[in-house]
Amino acid sequence: MNKGPRTAREALIAEALGDLDQLLARVEALPALVSGAETSLTESIKTLEDAGDRYRMAVTAFTEQAKTELTEYLERKTVEVYSKTTEDQRAAMQEAARMAFRSEASDKAADLGKSLRAAAKEFRRSTWIRLFEHAFTAIIASCATVWLINGL
Repeated sequence: MNKGPRTAREALIAEALGDLDQLLARVEALPALVSGAETSLTESIKTLEDAGDRYRMAVTAFTEQAKTELTEYLERKTVEVYSKTTEDQRAAMQEAARMAFRSEASDKAADLGKSLRAAAKEFRRSTWIRLFEHAFTAIIASCATVWLINGL
């Protein structure tokens, strides 16, 4: 009762089946790996969104502080320049407010928003690329197995 292979063909088939078993075990482990990567990406996206929210709040606080300081500055200037008419003062205040909103804070906020959107897009894109790579590898391995089995 020898349970080992009797011919070279049986040995090759046994080895191919062993390789196929290992390949199937690796393929069965893929969903857990993909799930872990997805969880990691989700956490990264949440972290980036939280960072974006904190940055937006900081920019808002900075803008409010700038408006307050600008208002105080304009009030001091109003007292100093008492000869200006009310219309001139109103126009100066409106122009100063426009300049405050066009300051670096809004530019930096826009740049950060673009960067965060690009990073989130890259995270989503990389998940699909890995899925296609694994699918392609599985197809090639299946084709090779079929070729080996049919060739024997």
